[in-house]
Amino acid sequence: MSGLTRVVAHPLTGTAERPVDARTGDDFDTATYSLMKHGDLPSIRALGDELAEALLEQCPSLATDPRPIVLPVAYLAAPPACYHLAAVVAARLDERRPDLPAARIVHVHKDSVTHIDYAASSAADRRKDLQSIGFRLTEPIDDAIAIVVDDIRVTGLAEQVILDALAGAGAARLVAAYVADCDESLAADPSIESALNHARVRSITDLLPSIERGEFAITIRFLKRMLGDPQLGEFLDRCPPDLVTRFHDYAQATGPDFLAGYPRGTAALGAASQAAMQGGARCTTTNSRHGDGSG
Repeated sequence: MSGLTRVVAHPLTGTAERPVDARTGDDFDTATYSLMKHGDLPSIRALGDELAEALLEQCPSLATDPRPIVLPVAYLAAPPACYHLAAVVAARLDERRPDLPAARIVHVHKDSVTHIDYAASSAADRRKDLQSIGFRLTEPIDDAIAIVVDDIRVTGLAEQVILDALAGAGAARLVAAYVADCDESLAADPSIESALNHARVRSITDLLPSIERGEFAITIRFLKRMLGDPQLGEFLDRCPPDLVTRFHDYAQATGPDFLAGYPRGTAALGAASQAAMQGGARCTTTNSRHGDGSG
């Protein structure tokens, strides 16, 4: 495997209160970034499109290289925002490579998810947490171009973890592709990630418009935040029953150690999911009693 190529759509400088794209001098669109991190699909598509364009501009051979493209993403059950970004990037690459093998997401299995908020944690705490998690590539990537998509690079710790997981996997080329990358001075500010993540989404209820439009995708960040939010009951009351069920399924699949960090949220989500299932069962029973009107 050749050396790592790093692609960045928005190299950031400035301050946590006002990050600036060092390439253009424009203010970074923190609202779209914040919404993307929490699962707003239009924001995911917008930033995914920008990242795909940066990839094709900075690595033009991707459009013609006949080798397969894989996009490794690490998760246990609920996907991170970068999974959805990777899906957008894969689709855009396929449009530019119509006669070549389709790009595909490859699962890097995480053996656990803790309830730590990396954006609010020190580098030492992040390192300790990441070292406690096992990562395993679930399928071969021999002779493939591996593109690791992520939303932001601050300390480089997460990048090193995924590179270690891919070491020796046989990829012909490795590319790390970021929506944003902080310069040294910005990365030294411990508040930068939290400021970006919460620039627009200050409460889980801020995602209700996306949910009501059907433009929402579950992310592990949103699931964590939701389970720890005192407004959870009110929020779930306004969600479609099938979404409540999916929240519950993802939470359960993430495991008991994860759920133990959110006892009140887990109980509230369990009750809401049970009510959603009972409501669906009542609708099914009513429909079967009354028939479908075709007779």
